[in-house]
Amino acid sequence: MKTFIIRISSNKDSVRSAEQTLQTAKDVGYTEPIEIFEAIKPNDWKQILPYPNTFNNYARPDNVGACFASHYLLWKKCVELDEPILILEHDAIFKQNIPDIEFDMCVNFGRPSYIRPNEMVYDEPKDGLDIVNQVNYLGHHAYAIKPNAAKIFCEDVKKRTLSANDVWMDKATYPWLEEYRPFPIIADTDFSTVQLMLPDENPLKQKYDEVTDVNSPHYDYLMKHFSHLLKAPQSERHIDV
Repeated sequence: MKTFIIRISSNKDSVRSAEQTLQTAKDVGYTEPIEIFEAIKPNDWKQILPYPNTFNNYARPDNVGACFASHYLLWKKCVELDEPILILEHDAIFKQNIPDIEFDMCVNFGRPSYIRPNEMVYDEPKDGLDIVNQVNYLGHHAYAIKPNAAKIFCEDVKKRTLSANDVWMDKATYPWLEEYRPFPIIADTDFSTVQLMLPDENPLKQKYDEVTDVNSPHYDYLMKHFSHLLKAPQSERHIDV
């Protein structure tokens, strides 16, 4: 399966992190060819996605648009190649090799990298291949996609209002979205070119503090499935804006 890493060549953190992705893929025995895909710059996304969007709802709207545009171009690449591809963001870290499975249309291999406090689902997930547990992928640092799914996404870009693309790829619209657990790939949370830690007075930050508090009825669930985020330093607890 052809594999692409989205990398920003002008960003030293992105370059360093993409090199880490390549090394960890090698370490776990991933032997598929991996190509670097140059990310769309924040100043250039409007030429690619001249469609209605809610990017201004985010702290870094042009970064959100650029991220969506990069994934969109890889969806088009998938359609052109007429074969499944694996899409990796520059912060993907392989912990295990990709399992040899037959997925339906689109499957996430990347562990969630943030908590969306207003849209969390607290259903117990299953190991193996299953429909995505949350309402979307909560970050999509590593996912495989087939041409049929990529074609649907590309067509829908022109029909649906755009948002952050991992939010836009939601289970309500695409009930065939899958994930594989335990996740073989995690995200390096040392930095993010899109997400920010919000100030304490922000309502979303306050909701985050509420659901992650030790006295919250959801705390045990979050500790079981999102402990990598709850235990991370405050600077690395990215919250979707």
